[in-house]
Amino acid sequence: MNKDPLDKFIIDEAETLDKELLANLMDSSFKLTKGGEFVFYKQFYKKPGWEKILRFLVGRKIILTKKLKKDFKEEIKPKEISETLGIPKKTVTKFLSNELKGLTKSEKGAHKIPNYNLHKCEEILKKNVKANS
Repeated sequence: MNKDPLDKFIIDEAETLDKELLANLMDSSFKLTKGGEFVFYKQFYKKPGWEKILRFLVGRKIILTKKLKKDFKEEIKPKEISETLGIPKKTVTKFLSNELKGLTKSEKGAHKIPNYNLHKCEEILKKNVKANS
């Protein structure tokens, strides 16, 4: 039986998760409990809205990766992001379609950051730090 030479280029998305990079995308503005709940600190609320959403989505990826919640889905709808972060839903939608466009993947209106886009997240956060220095 002949093996398809293209198969070597096909991978499972889970194989693209760089845990070191994922950890580096976290900052000290929030932590996660062992039960998968977010604990936001004062400095989190000082961040721009798009960065809050980005870091929140990174946190959700950690909850999934570490299996902190049972039957947890990483994808989340803008309304739920709005309710959790206290950002108006219209603003969340605007950030997802502008500042975070190309970073998140939407399935049935629910968003997540694909593992293969974590490097893009790192670049955007670095640019933001340089721009604000």
